[in-house]
Amino acid sequence: MAMAPFKLFVPVAALLLASASHAGLVGKSFDASYRYPDSSTIYTDATASPSTFTVGSAVETIFDVEGVTQISVDFSDAALTLVLTTTLTAPTWNSATFNGPVFDLVLGGPLDIVSAAVDSSTTMAGFDASRVSFNAGRIGIDWNGLSYGDGTKVVVLFTSAIPEPSSWALAALAGFALLGVRRSARCRAERPPPSAAG
Repeated sequence: MAMAPFKLFVPVAALLLASASHAGLVGKSFDASYRYPDSSTIYTDATASPSTFTVGSAVETIFDVEGVTQISVDFSDAALTLVLTTTLTAPTWNSATFNGPVFDLVLGGPLDIVSAAVDSSTTMAGFDASRVSFNAGRIGIDWNGLSYGDGTKVVVLFTSAIPEPSSWALAALAGFALLGVRRSARCRAERPPPSAAG
């Protein structure tokens, strides 16, 4: 009879762990496009190859902007790293309502991002979290008016609303420990008190 809560807990924990495996960005598929002069206009002098990708363990796509600037795009489960290479000397992105790459979710959604922060390894002066936009289906990077050089890097860290699988595993482990303590207490409570020998 003491095993009934344990039998119920195992399937519930397994279900929670399975649903948590979809947290983060790995495995999600995106369409990549460059937008300028606003976030709804695709800039035709910039292409991404491949234009559709699934987030994995390496660079997912590379943008070619006007044949003079390339942008490598590398997503991880909770970050986006963009590295710019250019043949130009001290270029500046044109000022506009929006100027930068956009990633539209096509599979594996919705995005559960609740916040974005710029990592200290970012080398684009003036780039901050206000230049990162996101919703359930899109991530946008707006660097309009900012300067860059060969090797400039932008790293954005995302916080997800869904806990990481390791958090679920830790919660499950705590649950197992709690059940063990409870069972031990119940067994002690059911034992008859020792008789007084005299």
